[in-house]
Amino acid sequence: MVSPPRLLVLAAAAVTFVAPRLGAQSDEETLARYRLTEASLVKFTQAARNFIAAAKADSTTREDQDEDDSANSIAALAALYDRHPALRQAITSAGMTTREFTTFEMSMFQAGMAAWSVEQQHGKFDKVPAGIPQENIRFYQRHQADLQRIQADLQRIGEELRALEGKAPAEPEDPLSRP
Repeated sequence: MVSPPRLLVLAAAAVTFVAPRLGAQSDEETLARYRLTEASLVKFTQAARNFIAAAKADSTTREDQDEDDSANSIAALAALYDRHPALRQAITSAGMTTREFTTFEMSMFQAGMAAWSVEQQHGKFDKVPAGIPQENIRFYQRHQADLQRIQADLQRIGEELRALEGKAPAEPEDPLSRP
């Protein structure tokens, strides 16, 4: 089984490096259509808290699995969460499906990267890639502190769990070093 720190690293990698480059048109279309909302933020926040608690408490989610199990799409990441009953329950008990949780997560990271780009362009949206909804960027800008806090909490739990397992902290991947 994939350990929670690995789940978090896989999720971050999928969102940050893989999702924007996916050839899977369905993920791009899903992210282009998905809108971050106040209601989904409330559910996602609770699901993330539940996820963190479940990852800390459930030792079965700490078992290692082969490297072939990388999640590189919304469906694959949702399936990864579904294979861990405690994590699936953590997400669904907050009123989200694992697919919705993953879609929100990817949309949030995508909007965050685009919000940074807009900030660098002094508020101009003209450099935002097509397919990233401006509504999601504005939502991210309004809720940036909360969303960054959730992201930091998820990252922190991953590091804590890696420390419990006696493993070195995961090093962030440099997207420029990829072939």
